[in-house]
Amino acid sequence: MGELASHSERGSSIRLKKARQIQAMRKAFNVVRRRQRANIRRITDLEDRKKRLRQAREKAIGNEALLKQAIENLRQNGIKVYRADSQEEAVSLVISEIDDNRLVVKSKSNLTKEIGLTEALEAVGIEVIETDIGDRIIQLGGDVPSHPTGPASHLTRYDIAKILSAHLGKTVKPTAQAIVELIRDEISAYINKATIGITGANAIAAEDGAILLLHNEGNIIQVAMRPEKHIVLAGIDKIYPGIEEALNMLKLQTFYATGALATSFLNIIAGSSQTADIEKQLIKGVHGPKEICLILVDNHRSDIARSEYKELLYCIGCGQCLLVCPAYIVYGNRFGVDSQLGGRGLVYSVLSLEAPARADDGLELCLSCRKCQQHCPLAIDIPSMVNKLRLEKDTKVLEPHLQTAYDFVRAHIEWVGSAIQLEAVLLIARLLRLSAGD
Repeated sequence: MGELASHSERGSSIRLKKARQIQAMRKAFNVVRRRQRANIRRITDLEDRKKRLRQAREKAIGNEALLKQAIENLRQNGIKVYRADSQEEAVSLVISEIDDNRLVVKSKSNLTKEIGLTEALEAVGIEVIETDIGDRIIQLGGDVPSHPTGPASHLTRYDIAKILSAHLGKTVKPTAQAIVELIRDEISAYINKATIGITGANAIAAEDGAILLLHNEGNIIQVAMRPEKHIVLAGIDKIYPGIEEALNMLKLQTFYATGALATSFLNIIAGSSQTADIEKQLIKGVHGPKEICLILVDNHRSDIARSEYKELLYCIGCGQCLLVCPAYIVYGNRFGVDSQLGGRGLVYSVLSLEAPARADDGLELCLSCRKCQQHCPLAIDIPSMVNKLRLEKDTKVLEPHLQTAYDFVRAHIEWVGSAIQLEAVLLIARLLRLSAGD
């Protein structure tokens, strides 16, 4: 009986923890949505920008000629470029470029999460330090992200203070200021020590042979400026015709990810540093890395681009779909697979054959409400993709239109039950705190 009670208590504790994480995530998401509502009128050409972005994505995705142009121009600018067909090949290339170094600093990159880069490097004895505040918290806590640009959105400052206290071996005040200062100081020490930095890329401008990096914390450019080497990983879906189209995307990505009109930093890298101040003789590598290496990763993207799911790759990774998804604000990152979150992430996971069983289970949770499509800056039709995959994955006994209706009703019934359970857990926890005088 004692063991049974203990098991029940553990189950209740896990449910409460998950409920509180979803509550914290909702609060963070609401902050972004309020900021969006406050700022949206200030982007007077928003609809035109979205149309331009859609046109740029339609032109770029699956365009092998544009990809080849990007590679040629990047190489002309002195950037070493590789193409990696698979995640294994991409990881192998990174390990080869790191060579004998045992420490690298790294910025936030959803692609590196997708290919499991950090875990793969650690497995061969390379220490990897995440330098984004949110990703460092996730790394220290052994957790999974809840949003592509706000990975620790599901954690309260009290949760984070506990994680940091255990890591540092001292009590950390549960205030945002104290937490940020401690993580910043630790990260800075590692950055100063490392000679190799790894970043992702928000966009690659084909015409200009340039890499574009967008960030708020300032850590990315510090990582990119490590003296020996800057390793960049980007999916082949990050290609844009030119800098103008890429900048338009970054404007929209900033607004839809954070609600802000502009980010703190935008860096355009089109080669290593250089000077011709001494008798006009060109000298490279004045400051920052001696070498820049870009690894363009396919990992099923070419197959998707040639399929009826091509539109999936138009995604700019802003996470707007998660902010408005009724399923996600009840299930959290259960409605996803690892770093592939929400309906879009689940569709990608099924098509890329990564954790297909978990992805299939997640697809069943989609409500087909189309809020993700309605609020997406590219109007990507994820609900239709979900319905198509649900019809394809099993042998159905109903006609397709009846099966779709059945899936719709079943998903809503499960969602209502889960929502009621979630709110009940939160209410009981609140009442218990009140009764205890907390």
